[in-house]
Amino acid sequence: MTRSGAVPADVHRARHRSLWSDGVEQPEREPLRGDLSCDVAVVGGGITGLTVALLLAEEGLSVVLVEQHRLVAGTSGRTTAKVTSQHHLTYARLLLSRGPQGPATYGAAMEASKERVVELADGIDCDLRRRPAYLYATRTPERLLVEVEARAARGAGLPASLTDDVPVPFATKGALRFDDQVELHPVRYLVGLAERFERAGGRIFEHTRATDVEEDSTHCRVRTEQGALRAGQVVVATLLPFLDRGAHFARAYPSTSYVVTARVRGDLPDAMLHAAAPPTHSIRAVPFGDTELLMVLGESHHTGSGKATPARYERLAAFATDHWDVVSFEHRWSAQDFTSDDGVPYIGAVNWRSRRVHVATGYKKWGMTAGTLAATLITGAIVGRANPWARFFAADRLHPLAEGVRFATENGKVGLRFVAGRIASGRGDVADLAPGEAAVLSDGGERVAAYRDPAGVAHVVSATCTHLGCAVAWNAAETTWDCPCHGSRFAPDGDVLEGPATVPLAPR
Repeated sequence: MTRSGAVPADVHRARHRSLWSDGVEQPEREPLRGDLSCDVAVVGGGITGLTVALLLAEEGLSVVLVEQHRLVAGTSGRTTAKVTSQHHLTYARLLLSRGPQGPATYGAAMEASKERVVELADGIDCDLRRRPAYLYATRTPERLLVEVEARAARGAGLPASLTDDVPVPFATKGALRFDDQVELHPVRYLVGLAERFERAGGRIFEHTRATDVEEDSTHCRVRTEQGALRAGQVVVATLLPFLDRGAHFARAYPSTSYVVTARVRGDLPDAMLHAAAPPTHSIRAVPFGDTELLMVLGESHHTGSGKATPARYERLAAFATDHWDVVSFEHRWSAQDFTSDDGVPYIGAVNWRSRRVHVATGYKKWGMTAGTLAATLITGAIVGRANPWARFFAADRLHPLAEGVRFATENGKVGLRFVAGRIASGRGDVADLAPGEAAVLSDGGERVAAYRDPAGVAHVVSATCTHLGCAVAWNAAETTWDCPCHGSRFAPDGDVLEGPATVPLAPR
């Protein structure tokens, strides 16, 4: 029962799409046809790609952006859109791993990037508003973590304070509060940046998947399925670089989170909130039409895990109905992101030998701020403008003390997943699958990924991820095939939804 005593709303009746794409129209751009030349080629139409493309175009460079699906259709269109320097328990960890300069550099960069978003949003109708951000504790041990984080954040010069007044309808042990943070509508914001980019002379091609980047001493060549881009510089602004030459697939690990929105009776928080410890929920209110909805994110797990089931939405719905008077659930969706081994985004040259290919990844679910920072740093590198933060975030950095334990742990798990996927039995027959059911089966000695859709049509593809050969796993919450090793995701027909894979699963 809900707090009002009524029958709980069914979260599975909610629209299975991101709130941010609900009701927002944007023109569909044509795919690339043939070869082009430009100063800079940008791969990826999310927060990083669109921001860096705009900044470079406004520097007077000719810029072409390619996106494998539609603009803002990936993680940037599925975020909670908190533009903040309060990134969970970040500053205390940086103090230990990088010394006093670590949290100071990270905090200054994220605060500046937050304000850069405000500047870029000027003139764009994107529901931007200032709100405080809270990291709240629900148990006494969590309060101790919050206090340690508060000391590190204040030492870094951030607008941080401890408070016992937390605007949520359940008991807490206080919170760390960051003042003057920002929230907005990410799709409207990024569509606005895209329009500004095109007015500045930039060109956008959708439905154009990049498959490789070649680099020599004079230029780069971005290969796509429809043609090639010859460019002096290339920015790979995909969620995880599809180029393996920087080994970022082994230095950042993927996770999936779930989001629901709900129409509720009563007041909603006038703040952005995040739990300090599991079960970790991220909470905010969001304008939608003529009302405000409650938004709750949580239920995170490693991508490709068997935990990817519809029950994730049900648990989020239970949390919402336990604490708010829910009338109905309006939306449900999931999002994926990558976290670097040391908790700091990788931004810069793809590796120590490269001078023309730039990448950005590992935003650990704070992409609106970190993606804007990446665009600023990469723009500076391309136009020759030095930035004191660049080395701290460098994509080719090595910090064994900060990265070593996580690197060993995560790559050990990858090895286990790879072996487990090869030795699993895969028994069964496609004909036995009921509508809506999926399984990895054996067909003539080959492992295949089979799904029978609600209409009864079977979709059978190779079960081997085209990135590095791990076996894919079924995501029942989103009806996709997900790679548990490095986070590639595929549609039931094998099409690539998210990289690092660039080649679809072969039909069988």
